[in-house]
Amino acid sequence: MTKIKVALAAGFLLATAGAAPARAQELAHGTWTGTMTPPGGQPLSVVYEVGVLDGALVVAMRSILVQEVIRFQDVQLKEDELTFWWEPGVRVDCALQRTEAGSYEGTCAGASGPTGTARMTMVPPA
Repeated sequence: MTKIKVALAAGFLLATAGAAPARAQELAHGTWTGTMTPPGGQPLSVVYEVGVLDGALVVAMRSILVQEVIRFQDVQLKEDELTFWWEPGVRVDCALQRTEAGSYEGTCAGASGPTGTARMTMVPPA
């Protein structure tokens, strides 16, 4: 009996140790807060809704200054980098880096021509 318990405990520890890195790569689902600073502009307070749809990570941004919800496309989380694109008239590609505090910060740039660089921050739900 003792060998069985030890084997089960070892198997459980290995299984949970293997699962930890996968969980670490996920974004917390729910409402995130943050800012979006357009090129040459002032920071705008925004809210991000993070979830999963059909097995894929989805993020949508909204602000009280903009009526429509902006859904990010091709959202990818690899290591500590969150990448996506959105199209507010021109395609804008974004790359945000995870900070030690667990938030994401980075820049967004237009894919067609020198439209300037925007900054974004995403702070996870409490």
